[in-house]
Amino acid sequence: MSEFEPASPTYAISDTVIEHTMRGRDRTSADLPGGYRLTLRTRELHGPVRAALAAPSPTGNARICTVRFSPVTPTPVMARILDAVTRYAPALPDARDAHPSPQAVARLLTTGTSFQRPGEPGLFVRFGPAEAWLNGKRLSVTLGSPASGISLILEGPRDAPSTARLTAAVLSELTDAKQLAGEVAALLPPGPWRVVSDQYHPDAALILPSNRRPDPEDPLGRRVSRALRDIKAELQAARSDWDFQELISIEGSAVALRITRRERAVARLVRTCVSTSVPGSDEVGNTRTTFAPADPPTAPDRPPSGSPHDASGLALYVAAEDEPYRFGVKLDLDEWGYVLDAQSVLYGPGWYPFHKHVTRREKDPAYPLNDREVPTGRTVPARVRISPDVENFSWGNEYVQLTPVDHRVEARLRLYVCECLASTLVRTVTLEIDLRARRVTLPDRIPADLRHQAKTKGRRILDLLLAARRERRRGATEPWSVLEPWNRGDPPSAGT
Repeated sequence: MSEFEPASPTYAISDTVIEHTMRGRDRTSADLPGGYRLTLRTRELHGPVRAALAAPSPTGNARICTVRFSPVTPTPVMARILDAVTRYAPALPDARDAHPSPQAVARLLTTGTSFQRPGEPGLFVRFGPAEAWLNGKRLSVTLGSPASGISLILEGPRDAPSTARLTAAVLSELTDAKQLAGEVAALLPPGPWRVVSDQYHPDAALILPSNRRPDPEDPLGRRVSRALRDIKAELQAARSDWDFQELISIEGSAVALRITRRERAVARLVRTCVSTSVPGSDEVGNTRTTFAPADPPTAPDRPPSGSPHDASGLALYVAAEDEPYRFGVKLDLDEWGYVLDAQSVLYGPGWYPFHKHVTRREKDPAYPLNDREVPTGRTVPARVRISPDVENFSWGNEYVQLTPVDHRVEARLRLYVCECLASTLVRTVTLEIDLRARRVTLPDRIPADLRHQAKTKGRRILDLLLAARRERRRGATEPWSVLEPWNRGDPPSAGT
C-alpha cells in the first residue's frame, strides 16, 4: 500500500503548530505540501506566537501573510486560521480588484455586521464579542480586550472575495461559532432540517428546512411553522438554558427557529422587507424578507459621537442584560479597600506599577535534553486580579481584573444587582482608570442604579494603584503593603 501524501498543507500546518507549542521552541520552520513554507516564532515564555506563511511563485517562495496570535489563542484555532489563509489568500488575485475598497468587502461578507466609524479609516465588522478591523493589508480581531485576538497582515495584492472569506473564517474560528450549532444538531430529532451557525452572533444557531424551495401544496408555510413549534417544545424541555425565537415571515408563518444561549447578551432579530427594484427605475421589482439584529451596528461598546469619553480610546463595555452568578454575595460599600491577590508580579517602570519578568528559553547545562527559562532582565506590564480586603478567597463576583493599556488601566468587574431565586444577578462592566489624570471613567450606558456602586469601586481601584506607586517610589521592588493581609509575611527590605 502506498504511503498517504496529502496534497493540501492542512495536516502539515497542524503538525507544525502543535510541535512548536508543545515542545516550547522559539523558532520552527517547515516545508508544507504544495510548495508552502511556514515559520513560527515565540520570543518569550507564554508570549505571542508570530507566524509567516509563504506560497510558491515563479520566482520562488513569496510571503503571503504574517500573523501575530495572542497567548490565549488555542493551538487548533491557530492551525485552522493558517490553513484558511492558504485557501482564501490567493497568490495571484484579479489585478483589477487587487486592493479592494471597504464597501466592496462589506458587500461580500457572510459573517458579522459591517460598519464604519466617523473619523477612523478602514472597515469594522462586529460578530458577538469579537470585532474585526480591516485597514489596508491588516486584519485585526480582538475579543473583548486589546490583549486577546490576532493581528494578520496580508502581503502582496489581494481581492475582495478572498478578503471577505478570510475575515469570516477568522471570526468564526476565534469565537468557536460552530459549537452551539453542533449541540443543537445532536438534540434535533430526525427530519428534513439543517442546522447552521448564525450570521450575526457566535452564540446563536438556526434551524431551517433542508428544502429551500416552498411546498406548492402549502404556499404559506403552515406545515413548516407547526413542525418548528413542535421542535421548539422538545428542545425547551431538554435545554432550559437556551432561548428560542421564531422568525416569522410576512405571511405569519415561522420560517426558522433561532436558538441562543441564555447567559449571553444576544440581540434578537427583527424582520425587514427589502425591495429588489433598481433605484431610479420605473420597473417594479419584488420584495424579500430578511432578518437583522435589533441593535444598530454603530460603534459597539463605545459611547456615541460627541461624548466626552470619545477621547479615551478604550472600548468600555456594559453587558446588555443581568447575568446569574451562583454563590454570589452582596458586599455593602463600607470602609473596605481593594488588595492585590497573591501572584508572581514585581514593580516595574511606567505609570502602571505591576510587572512580570520576560524570560527566554535556553538549553539546561545540567540536563541537555531539557530547556530552562532564564530571565532577560526586562519586565512588561502584567494583568492582575484584585479583591476586597474583607476575607480570604473573596467571593467570585467581587474579583476585579486589571488590564494595563498605557497610562490607563481597564478594570473589569461584576456589579451586584439583586438576589434572584438561588442565584445573584450581576452586571459585567469595564471602567477606565486613568493614572495620569487620576480619574475614573464610567461607560455611558451603565444603568443609573449601578452608577454609584461603579463609581465607588472605581475610586477604590484607583486608590490601590496609587498606593502601589507610592510603595514603588519608596524603593520597594515587589508589592507588599498592597497585598492581602493574610499573604504579606515579613516586609521586604527596600531595594532587594
